Amino acid sequence: MASESVSFARAELLKGLAEGGIRLAFQPQIDLGSQQIVGFEGVARWHHEKLGVLTPGLFLGLAAREGLLSAISRTLIADAAKAVCSWRARGYRVDVGINLSASDMTDPGFGADILSAVRAHGALPHWIVLEASEEALAYAGEPAFVGLEILAGMGFKIALDAKGPPIVSLDKRARSLFCQLKCGGTTMLSVASQLHSVGASGFMRRLEAARAADLPVVAVGAESQSAMDLCATLGFTRLQGKAISMPVSIERCVQFLERIGVHSPETQPVLETLPESKLSSQLPSKLPPMLPANMPPQDGPTFVASPPKAIAQAAGLTLFSLDFASNDDATREVEAA
Repeated sequence: MASESVSFARAELLKGLAEGGIRLAFQPQIDLGSQQIVGFEGVARWHHEKLGVLTPGLFLGLAAREGLLSAISRTLIADAAKAVCSWRARGYRVDVGINLSASDMTDPGFGADILSAVRAHGALPHWIVLEASEEALAYAGEPAFVGLEILAGMGFKIALDAKGPPIVSLDKRARSLFCQLKCGGTTMLSVASQLHSVGASGFMRRLEAARAADLPVVAVGAESQSAMDLCATLGFTRLQGKAISMPVSIERCVQFLERIGVHSPETQPVLETLPESKLSSQLPSKLPPMLPANMPPQDGPTFVASPPKAIAQAAGLTLFSLDFASNDDATREVEAA
């Protein structure tokens, strides 16, 4: 599918919503220290009857112009609740994240609507991570912060999704609100790497502040093995990107979870380590360090390069060596056979 924008009629969008054509695909997120899955991010897909599967860049602009973003958000959060409830019913204690728009954050009826939808599917709000774009949060200002605090008060988890230079300060209020910091884009990671030696960039200070507050720091944009190495070098604690898996269907996620194996306490919603018999068949006998040999020792866990690859292979997922700035619109998804 070409990456250029395509215009669609409002009627088609409404039809897609009504018929369930706009729904989520899910991309796994792993913990770099434990090499375990901690959750999934839900990303919107429009399964168009004539044009195939469309990524958000091809229809969310139209949805915004037509005033339909709020309806799409409500639909997708219900979809996320259904998915996470089905996984947890099988014993897999993972969470699912989903992006919010600026209008969602400031909509006075949004929280009550999505709480009702989540409960209707038998899910609990703290199983859902609502991801607030830093740019949207800065644009909407104080009303958006208040809206997010209301959502957090209802039990939803809130993540800060940053894709550029720091705008929102991780002050006391922010640290009490956000459950994780997500930073994305391979260009952003490359620039941060160049500044890492002096440790003076706002990007690096933000990572350090998040870690000091015990917030997981998620790298979104790990599109190759070199990108995964870079994420560990910079001090990220979690990883998400095409190097692990493209976004996949809810059924594919179940296969992923079944092959990896999940069982964890609610206070630490991650997958259990693979059983020794399964682990030995998936991992090499000696794991190469991700950190370059000439780097000084750092506090925290030792990161290794091979486990993410082994995890993906154990789940039967295809690994990709792509290098796109986003995890979403540059390509269409391809699933392993």
